[in-house]
This record gives sequence, structure tokens and C-alpha cells, in this order.
Amino acid sequence: MSRLIKIKDTLSPDLVAKARLVRNKRPLLTAMGRSVVSLGKRAFTDSGLRPAVWVARKKPASHRLLQKSTTLRKSIRITGYGSSSVTVGSDRKYAAVHQLGSKKKNIPARPFLPFVKGRLSARGKKAVDSAMRAFLRERG
Repeated sequence: MSRLIKIKDTLSPDLVAKARLVRNKRPLLTAMGRSVVSLGKRAFTDSGLRPAVWVARKKPASHRLLQKSTTLRKSIRITGYGSSSVTVGSDRKYAAVHQLGSKKKNIPARPFLPFVKGRLSARGKKAVDSAMRAFLRERG
């Protein structure tokens, strides 16, 4: 299993205070992770959800970029949990190369997960924030 990026981000103080009241963090972390997974999967077909513009391929092809088998898109999932973290990634070895690019292999970055320079993008933060608020609202 390959890891894409380790992300550490901050939440607003009011959300942090509310989250502290949740005893079992796993369902909350799952909701937050699923919001990132959803954005990542939808970014393959909705260019407006991508954290950066994808460089066009050099030669024309009969299929859309990174869509020949859809294996990469389907592989995005929650891959692990910490005591106060959730990890989103893929079991495809080439996922990190497409997300981050590779100078060695001359492959440009075509990020699909909502991260910019190792931090959640504005859209990613909004999705995680919405997921967290919805979870907390449902739990009182």
C-alpha cells in the first residue's frame, strides 16, 4: 500500500471544542475521510474539483486522462486511522506519481485528492468542515 501525503491541518476553535465532546472519534473521522474520498473520486470527471489544472497529455488518446480503466479512481479510500487522524490513499503504486508528479519518470502532477503543497485545499477544508458539522449536528 502506498501513501500519498501525510496531512496535518487545523480546524476552527469552535469545531475543535465540539469534537472534544465526542468520545468515540472513529465515526467522526470516517465522515471527514469520506468527504475527502468523495472529492478525490469526483475530481477525475469534474475538473472544477481538482486542486490544480492537469497538464494535457502529449499524444491524443481515445480515453479521457487517467480514465482508461478507472482503477485509480476506484482505489481511493480510507486506508487507516490514528487516535485523532484518518488517512486517505490508494493501494495503487502509481497513485502518488499521478498525485505528485515524478521528475524521474517525466510525469507531471495531476492531483485528484484535495491537497495543495501538503495541505487541504480550500474546497477540501470546506468539505471536511461540512462533514464534521453534519456529524456533530446529527449527534446533538
